[in-house]
Amino acid sequence: MRIVRGAPAQLTHTFVVGETPTDSTEDVTVAATDARGDSAGSGIATSAGADTGQYLFTLPAAAAVARLAVAWTGTIAGAEVVETDYVDVVGARMFSLPEARDSDSSLDLVKVPTGKLAAARDAVEEAVERITDRAWTRSYARVVLDGSGTSELILTHPLPDRSARDVRVIRSATIAPRVDGTPVALTGAQLGALAVADDGTVRRTDGAAWTEGRSNITVEYEYGLDAAPAELVAAALIHLRALIHRPKSAIPDRAESYTASDGSTYRLTLPGPYATGIPSVDAVYHGYSERPQAAPPGAAESARIGRPASATLDYTPQRYSLFHGFR
Repeated sequence: MRIVRGAPAQLTHTFVVGETPTDSTEDVTVAATDARGDSAGSGIATSAGADTGQYLFTLPAAAAVARLAVAWTGTIAGAEVVETDYVDVVGARMFSLPEARDSDSSLDLVKVPTGKLAAARDAVEEAVERITDRAWTRSYARVVLDGSGTSELILTHPLPDRSARDVRVIRSATIAPRVDGTPVALTGAQLGALAVADDGTVRRTDGAAWTEGRSNITVEYEYGLDAAPAELVAAALIHLRALIHRPKSAIPDRAESYTASDGSTYRLTLPGPYATGIPSVDAVYHGYSERPQAAPPGAAESARIGRPASATLDYTPQRYSLFHGFR
């Protein structure tokens, strides 16, 4: 789930045996840790009620964006069980739950409980970021990289299909002489001497280099924009309603077209890895996307939306080149 920095958040977790919610016979303890393994809060959870298997815990307010692992420990069916949830602390949400309810009268509290609405909002925000390849709120990332042996290092994103865009600040960086070596953290002055380009290239301007090696560099950074445009938020609300009120139809899920009783044939708009299948929503999402887009149906291939390469390739066999160090 996602929570907003600067405010306490109530977390919930349900222990289940098979399909049956099961209470713990001992107190359920909670321990939240950040990506470095430092504590972000701990304590005893509160039961939501007998025979619910559900427990609640109020996580202290986080001062900065982060990714937390929250371990719930209980005694279930006579055995100690540790189950872990992951929580992203972000700068803001694309829209609030009241804004979502106000966008359509069908999203009232009776028909759509808070938990269901919050889960759908999480799914929509993740889909928007995946399709547009941008984070629309300040977020956190921690990546392990190969040292280049030069003053430049190219950041990656923790998710394989995402790019490191809109980097706001490098929070920390450590360099080890090799993968199993002792890492040394960059000082505040060294972090201040880092320059980040739009394509995610981090350049050391103090004359030092990123020690060459495999998986010997660890970087923590914050990225993302402060808020999404109103047009994108409006499309996300349509997407939200479609997820919650996903209609059941007599048309098979695998169909790409169907023929009506009058003989008319209709082609269906299908979802894809980077498309929701909702034309009005995809039109907006793709307009803000940093991903290359295919040409519209019926248009020439030259009409496709492209993006330039992040940097000019150098084919000469020297440092900085494509072939140096067998990279």
